[in-house]
Amino acid sequence: MRVFLALTFASLLIACSGGTQIRHYLVDPQPGPRLAEPDAPALVVEIVDVELPRYLDRYPIVRRGADGQLTLSGGHQWGESLRLNLLRTLSINLGEQLGSVNVATPRMRSPTAPDYRVLVFIEAFEADASGAVRLDARWQLLAGRDNATLHTAQSRLRHERNIGQRDYAGQVAAMAALFGQLSAEIATALLADVESGQGS
Repeated sequence: MRVFLALTFASLLIACSGGTQIRHYLVDPQPGPRLAEPDAPALVVEIVDVELPRYLDRYPIVRRGADGQLTLSGGHQWGESLRLNLLRTLSINLGEQLGSVNVATPRMRSPTAPDYRVLVFIEAFEADASGAVRLDARWQLLAGRDNATLHTAQSRLRHERNIGQRDYAGQVAAMAALFGQLSAEIATALLADVESGQGS
């Protein structure tokens, strides 16, 4: 009888654990087309940081309710720190858009002094009650030689298709698309500064 009870209890544990499977996600790079001219000299860019509100920098994926209430999904989580994921993804996006292999992060330094530094402050990056995914961010371009502020901007980006409440894969895909758009705005501002001759 004891053996039977032990086996029954073990089978219940296995069944319960199987019912709470956690799915993990990443914000993948979405670099889009190269924005720099083919013969343009490769820029050296250092991403100083991508700063996140504390409610976003956690493993459960967040959705925002109509009353400002946050819902955290225990069954759908980031595969790593969202901040580290976004740092790496921004580096890849900018590298492709600028045609440069020298886009450094705090974890991967460049052996060459940067022409520009980039600092990003994310204010909101989630799906809202209607299913619309938004990305609100402020960002700065700094001169590589003396950290002088060259450009400050605010981006308010929205995904055109609403995402179902349980469609976390769709939410993450929309977030990746919006982050690719933010990367393109930063790359465009960098190239405009190079053309104006104000940069490094």
